[in-house]
Amino acid sequence: MITRCLLLCLVLASLSAELNGQEPLVALKPHEMVKEIEFRDPIPFGLKPVEYGFGELTDPVSLLNQKLSAGTLNLQHDSQWGYLREVLKYLKIPESSQLMVYSKTALNPRLIKPTNPRVVYFNDDLYLGWVPGATAMELASVDPLKGTIFFELQAKPTVKPQFVRSDRCLSCHAGGSSLRVPGLLVRSFLTDLHGRPISGYSQISHDKPLEKRWGGWYVTGTHGEMVHLGNVFGKEAIEESKANPAYLTNLKQIDQFVDTSKYLNPHSDLVAHLILDHQVHGHNLITRVSMEEQLRLKSDVEDRLLRYLLFLDEAELAGPLKGTTTYQSWFEQQGKRDSQGRSLKDFDLKTRLFRHRLSYLIYTDSFNKMPPSARLRILREIYAFMNATDSELEQEWDVYPEDFPSQERQAIVQIVAETLPDCPEFWKSPARTE
Repeated sequence: MITRCLLLCLVLASLSAELNGQEPLVALKPHEMVKEIEFRDPIPFGLKPVEYGFGELTDPVSLLNQKLSAGTLNLQHDSQWGYLREVLKYLKIPESSQLMVYSKTALNPRLIKPTNPRVVYFNDDLYLGWVPGATAMELASVDPLKGTIFFELQAKPTVKPQFVRSDRCLSCHAGGSSLRVPGLLVRSFLTDLHGRPISGYSQISHDKPLEKRWGGWYVTGTHGEMVHLGNVFGKEAIEESKANPAYLTNLKQIDQFVDTSKYLNPHSDLVAHLILDHQVHGHNLITRVSMEEQLRLKSDVEDRLLRYLLFLDEAELAGPLKGTTTYQSWFEQQGKRDSQGRSLKDFDLKTRLFRHRLSYLIYTDSFNKMPPSARLRILREIYAFMNATDSELEQEWDVYPEDFPSQERQAIVQIVAETLPDCPEFWKSPARTE
């Protein structure tokens, strides 16, 4: 029989092991044993300890709501934009992130159409949707342990504006396209002249080639001979685009389709599109990992997240690609930089999205505040990849060394070692080379 003293020693040793990226030493009790599931199986996120509908929230919108409730902050209403500009300012979302979507695949389908698109603004942790004429703006804010939380803010002026939580979005935002967790959606659907979806794809990520992306969205920017489904709606335009795939591509303005004076700016920036495509699926994978860990479930989601963070299945780009706003420079300026000035937010935009292929999502709260054991496992596997020999890359990762050279991997190790908060000790050794 283990004494209390010995048990306490084992618990402390186990905690120490977890903090250093090692497996815990204390055996799990029967009710704590991990249950094997399939990646597409539903997640019971309403159960403890997740309890999606209950408990304290630490997502950005909830934190802003606390300030509004306490009276330490107030939102100023504008006759044209309502609370839009104020919310963007306090949540640190750039106006240059604006993307226009005209497919009727969200709330307010009666309002959304090619002449009155919905706009989406976003940063690393949250997303805001706004439609001219709507009674409320919508927000999706990522909580580290509970997933994406949905809110609405009424457009009309009030003495004490508040973001009100809404779960009606879960009818779409907790299904297969968001990995069976409260998550986010980026879709690509060609539409008729009114924005009604005709055909397309219900889940877009950086793995999808450009020719399958952005149906139902406006796109401003240049991308050479690469093609996409954006800016095309109505039977005639769709038929023309089949005969001429470059039809309505490489557009620098979209005033011919929509009165852009109704919006904060006249753009739907290509580079912002690329980031949204990467980020949304990444957030959903992180949320799924976090919830499986909390609920003692296990699928292959950690392997999927690992490959995703490393861009191992990223669709090849044929650049150079360029947007039409300051979004690209804003995004790069947000990057944490090492002693050599390098960041995981440095773009490539020629053959791939980023110069250093490890996602900046490792800096987000959703990643760093997930259960520590899951975070450490993933970081340990990423480090193993960066530190792998050429033969290990081929045999264990199915990656040709020339496709992910050791010089790039060593740079990533140093960037992370110098910039990642709570970087585990095992990461701080230099990557080995053959």
